[in-house]
Amino acid sequence: MAVKKKAIIIPLVALLVVGGGAYGISNMAKSANEAMKANMRYTVVPAGQNDLSETISTTGSVIGNGTVDVTTKLSATVSEVKVSLGDVVKEGDLLCVFDSTELKEEYDDLKKQLDNSDKKTQSGHDKNARDLESAKNKKQTALDRAQRAIDKAIKERDDAYEKYNKLVGEFNAAIDAGDELYDYDTVNATLEQMKPTLTTLDDAVTAAQEAYNDTSAQYDDTIQGIQDIIDAEAYDSTDSIQKQMDKIQEQIDQCEVYAPQSGIITVLNVNEGSLPSAPTLMTIVNTDQTVIELTVRETDITKISEGMRAIVTSKVLPDEEFPAKITRIVNVVSTDTTAAEPTSGYKVEVTLDQPNDKLLIGMSATVDVVIKDIGEKLSIPYTGIIEEEDGSKYVFVATEADDEKGGYEVSKKKVVTGEEADFYVEVTGGEVKSGDLIVEQPSEDGLDPVEEGARIQVNEEKK
Repeated sequence: MAVKKKAIIIPLVALLVVGGGAYGISNMAKSANEAMKANMRYTVVPAGQNDLSETISTTGSVIGNGTVDVTTKLSATVSEVKVSLGDVVKEGDLLCVFDSTELKEEYDDLKKQLDNSDKKTQSGHDKNARDLESAKNKKQTALDRAQRAIDKAIKERDDAYEKYNKLVGEFNAAIDAGDELYDYDTVNATLEQMKPTLTTLDDAVTAAQEAYNDTSAQYDDTIQGIQDIIDAEAYDSTDSIQKQMDKIQEQIDQCEVYAPQSGIITVLNVNEGSLPSAPTLMTIVNTDQTVIELTVRETDITKISEGMRAIVTSKVLPDEEFPAKITRIVNVVSTDTTAAEPTSGYKVEVTLDQPNDKLLIGMSATVDVVIKDIGEKLSIPYTGIIEEEDGSKYVFVATEADDEKGGYEVSKKKVVTGEEADFYVEVTGGEVKSGDLIVEQPSEDGLDPVEEGARIQVNEEKK
């Protein structure tokens, strides 16, 4: 994190001299001072592009992308082991085989019992099945009849409404036309006589629909009763045995253990000819992606979030950097008891953008998480910035002299600053340009304060 720096303020020392002799002494002192500065060496750092991003650095271990424990509930001897510790497997590969001889014998005995039970109950079952089919056919016949009654009632009702509506239409048309010859009274009386008939026909449609529903419900009760008998019959005779067989078949299927995911075998707890030494037969770590697990201190955990970019390095691969991203944050504090000095923090997983098979499971790695992504900016060392009382800032720039005296000549240049990093400060304005040699500490201990126009020697640093 960038630390707030205190700009260097060089005080102005005033020398009050009286008389011509004093003036001569002043010139002699000035010449001696300039000569002394010309032999002094000041450290300079070139202004240039530097990455000002803020990072949190921590270490972690390569864990792969997801760990799966292969377990079993079987209590049987392992007859064959197909893998060894450290083997790379693919999803679906056969890992080991349990002896299934006893389970298959038990299954065959139950199968014989089930076959005998089926023969005894088959005759009664067939009769119930026929009764069920007959009830379904009778239901359909009755529903067809009820549906025809509904259709007839609807047609009679619709025909009556059509006549009524037609007569109403003629009545209204005569009124609109002012037809004095139209027999309004007779037609109106006819319409009044038709209304009770319409009501009766509506009730007939409703009654036909209710009769349909009642018929369906009655036959449904009959059909369900027969179906219950069939279900109970099957349960009483075979269900218990079938459940036992299904359970044993499931155990037989589990005798062949397959890889649930691709990866590397990191734990192996099975040996041929013996029972498993633990419920977990083996552990498979997915190596499709390279994942680093970190423990981040509580003072830093709130500064990071999923998706932030990071840079991963390792001692086993010097001079190589691997871009990565934070892919998981466990927001529950944990304690790393494997370290020499147990530490508490929050587990964070960082995934490399591209897998790297040179980073093996368990290897340590250093991760720099970029919490403030500023990027490369024109910048200068903060120790070279001088702030005046009015808040303006400037630096001293050393330029190689082209005269006989040699050395470097110092000039004062204004600078406007922006983002700050640990050593550099962004230049957002002013007179400084890339390549300018900035005097790093213009009032360094042991050296005279640098002044405008001074001639100095330099030690150039590249940081």
